[in-house]
Amino acid sequence: MKSHDKDWNRIVFLKVLEGKEAISVLNDRETCKIVLILNGNGMVKCNNNLLYVMAPALLCLNHEDAISSEDFNAFHMRVLFFRPIALNDHLSYEIFNVKYYNEMAGTTNFQDLSLLSSFYGINCMKRTLILLEASSSIVLNNLVEKVKMELEEQKDGYWPCRSRSYFIELLFFIDGAKTEGNMETICVINEKNTNKLTYDIIQYLNQNINKKITLNMLEKKFACNRNLINSEFQREMNTTVMKYFVWMRMQLAGAILRDTEIPLTEVALRVGYSDVGYFSRAIKLHFGKTPSDYRNYSTMSPLL
Repeated sequence: MKSHDKDWNRIVFLKVLEGKEAISVLNDRETCKIVLILNGNGMVKCNNNLLYVMAPALLCLNHEDAISSEDFNAFHMRVLFFRPIALNDHLSYEIFNVKYYNEMAGTTNFQDLSLLSSFYGINCMKRTLILLEASSSIVLNNLVEKVKMELEEQKDGYWPCRSRSYFIELLFFIDGAKTEGNMETICVINEKNTNKLTYDIIQYLNQNINKKITLNMLEKKFACNRNLINSEFQREMNTTVMKYFVWMRMQLAGAILRDTEIPLTEVALRVGYSDVGYFSRAIKLHFGKTPSDYRNYSTMSPLL
């Protein structure tokens, strides 16, 4: 998407399409796609795999994937088209292989490359068709809409960074919603091997990462006392639920700081911190750097 104002001269490699307009360019070899299927069901062929898709569902396609269906008109789809350089200027298509992925370990580019593992399977995670819970599809659709609005309205000079920040949040959410299995075996999201209580809580935290969540709220939401919640979490995740929630928030905040220039106060609010001073201290504790130092460090981080 190009800036409307010629003086800005900015291009962001993100675009949201739906319906027939999206279907007509689903097989272009220039972009990756986040395909959000909101309504409908039918057969879809992705590369050599024949899938039965039942909405709501999510497909993550890379630039080489081929997809076809006689049932496309039965779906209500929204598709976010992107190039990886929309996330990070270093992420050209050539580096999406295991060799580069392993060589990047320890760099901030490695973390961004990992966010796109759902599209390329480079970190040994099997690529999936994700069948979504209704609440997850609402969150994803809202984020896609926010990307679309920023790209179309361009209300201020932060629109390139803000659209990318919602894109990052989308990738972060998708990473948390991934299922085991592959495209030949459709795995419903609630059938993970992880302890169901732990998994349900993780999904709830993922869906509400910008909200204030307390143990009391989780007790009421899941009709379970805090001791059981923390013991199950400790057994499955080797940490307590609130420490895990802080970790989730810091991972998302770090990605937004790395790859955008939106104001610190806005980053804090996006991950549930109304006090920017408290947020800054949390960043320093987690990353060992202040937010501005972390942002500068990430900008200067070498490719390899």
